[in-house]
Amino acid sequence: MKSRFVLGAAFALSIGFSGSAGAFVFNTPNERVFEHPFGSLFDTRLLGIDATDSISFNQTLADGYSVRSDIDGTQWFGTNQWDFPDAELFKHKARTAGRDSLVLPEHPDDRDLSDEERAMFRDVYDRLHRAFERGARYEAPADAATAQVSYDCWIAAVSDDETEEAEGCKAEFEKAMAAAEAAATYTLTAFEPYTKERLPSAAAVEHPQSYLVYFEFDKSAIRPEGKRVIDEVLSAANDLPDLTVRVVAHTDTSGPADYNQALSERRANSVVGALIEGGLNRSRIISDAVGQTKPLVDTGDGVREQANRVAEIDLL
Repeated sequence: MKSRFVLGAAFALSIGFSGSAGAFVFNTPNERVFEHPFGSLFDTRLLGIDATDSISFNQTLADGYSVRSDIDGTQWFGTNQWDFPDAELFKHKARTAGRDSLVLPEHPDDRDLSDEERAMFRDVYDRLHRAFERGARYEAPADAATAQVSYDCWIAAVSDDETEEAEGCKAEFEKAMAAAEAAATYTLTAFEPYTKERLPSAAAVEHPQSYLVYFEFDKSAIRPEGKRVIDEVLSAANDLPDLTVRVVAHTDTSGPADYNQALSERRANSVVGALIEGGLNRSRIISDAVGQTKPLVDTGDGVREQANRVAEIDLL
């Protein structure tokens, strides 16, 4: 049985490689140039993404990541090498966005970059998140999603030393980012200024009831953007003194479960410590560490996922 399988596999692969370079591609939507003997690894028709007439942020993300998965999974011949890890990553992101779940851009610390490249991408990463915070995902969903996908394409290409692809993705990012920032800025500055009499009192100020502090892979130190979130929580807690602050720390599913449990406890302690250091009374804080048992994004076991390396902070 084993020998027949090996011979059959070798025969099937020999058929595939005997074709011309231009014909050797995996299956793509509405196109079946070459039927791979074992089926396509990157068949995006399996993603379960339904097209709609109205373009939403997540739908554009799903479409964009699907295209990136196809590109990285089919560029066997030509200027780029076949990039299995990024093709699988982008396929996973496409599926997640297609389910209308949270998909975050790649963090620079998760990529193999030089110190100079990492510093540059951290600035770009912060720029992207500032636009999101200013409403770009809602006011310019197509441009904001295109900016996120092209950012991920850009950072992946740089980490893989694919200069030509990096330049193309960077240009696409800059174009989409400029449009998203323009729409978000316009939305925030379009309101008439309040008069002094219309300013609400501190007790009447509305705050979000839920916040997220993200962590680097295998780290519990709070990043600069996380410190800004902590400041927002402290401001809200001061304005709403009757509410309790709940902290729930998570990890992704990469690594042993017992190690991740301890890691989530360290993350919870970091957030609680930062809140206390900021002046919040310990009696107002409750905390829990759930490790990898309650991921915000369901990835299966053994997956590095930025969205799950997080501490949730809720005002109750």
